[in-house]
Amino acid sequence: MIQPQRAVFFFEEDAAVPNDLKPLMLEAVLDCPILTWMSNQLLADGVRRFFVVCGPRFAEEAGKCFPVEAEAVVSELQRDLYAFLDTSESVLVLPRAAVPMAEAGPGFAYAAPGHALQEAWRVRMTNAVQEAELVPGWVPVYGPQTIAELEPILRGKGVVPPEQGK
Repeated sequence: MIQPQRAVFFFEEDAAVPNDLKPLMLEAVLDCPILTWMSNQLLADGVRRFFVVCGPRFAEEAGKCFPVEAEAVVSELQRDLYAFLDTSESVLVLPRAAVPMAEAGPGFAYAAPGHALQEAWRVRMTNAVQEAELVPGWVPVYGPQTIAELEPILRGKGVVPPEQGK
């Protein structure tokens, strides 16, 4: 079983988000930003270092989704991402907004050693990371409709939103 020590989250590009909306990771599920759900679950799983690929427009709001004990870097600069990936530690990659749900099978979230991600993304310029393993436990959020579908399920399970960031 993979035990990532780091995680990378990918926001939509700032220019792709209309002025009156937020990126999906900052939208709320049960009145709590999705990114807060994600970071708190990963902290509970032992992840302590986070990298959020996010432009300056939403950087401050994204940073507020992490508790004080988390080491979170919010940047859209490649050099910052590659520096974060300069490790042999396992890194979880969440390429879109997701809500943690134990019964979710493997799908789009994956983990690989940081150096393998560095090699694939910088040198080979591909998302095909040979050392990657799919990671279960995440339900992808594709938009407001997914949020509307998830909220009654979470309420029915008695799930309480995590406390928000700092």
